[in-house]
Amino acid sequence: MTSRELVVPKRLATMTASIATVTTTNFASDVNVAVGTNYAPGDRLVLVITGSTAGTTDSTSFDVQDAPDSAGSIGTPAAAVTTTLPVAATGNQYVVLGVKLQPGRPWIRVRTTRASGTTDTLLCRAVLLAVPHNL
Repeated sequence: MTSRELVVPKRLATMTASIATVTTTNFASDVNVAVGTNYAPGDRLVLVITGSTAGTTDSTSFDVQDAPDSAGSIGTPAAAVTTTLPVAATGNQYVVLGVKLQPGRPWIRVRTTRASGTTDTLLCRAVLLAVPHNL
């Protein structure tokens, strides 16, 4: 197998969050997907989200936003273009999404929402990867 045959994604960011009440919580660290060492124009973005809990009662969902740059920080976010997000679920969760980077909107934000319930605490992790455009 040649190295060209291997898929070698580049890690752009890791993020975490914890949710235990009826609220929407942003994952720590919004990500500026700027052209540089780990991202090249045309790379495909893959977001892997996991949520772990000992409980199976409360239903939690995830969403992804993008935003323009505002003097080096995140501007006003809106829903990002992604593959279909799963509906809210209980228990452990595993989500893999494609994210389309929009022109002029280099910031990515991941959020989790609890619609009802305060029984379970969901510990969430996300990894944003760039898959080279030539693979």
